Amino acid sequence: MVRRKWSPRGIALGAALIFAVIGTLTFYVWYQTESVKLGIDIGKSEDRIRELEQDVEALKMRKSSLLDPARVEKIARESLGLIDPKDEEVIYEKRDTSR
Repeated sequence: MVRRKWSPRGIALGAALIFAVIGTLTFYVWYQTESVKLGIDIGKSEDRIRELEQDVEALKMRKSSLLDPARVEKIARESLGLIDPKDEEVIYEKRDTSR
């Protein structure tokens, strides 16, 4: 049995091939890892968006309840002591509608 002797060119070519395969596999693993990370981040962002949309709806309902005319009138009468004006206290102005 005769052993084949490796030439320097063959060794360099083999080493380059091994490095290319290792580099390709490393890139593939990195790419897959980043894809998974991005998927997780997207899921978290979508969950946060849903939470914020619910908060916006709750705030809209709170706003409408705070701006309810009956509530505003109650606060004006009870907390601020406001009352309806008498007829002689109301001043009416004519508007110029000729424009």
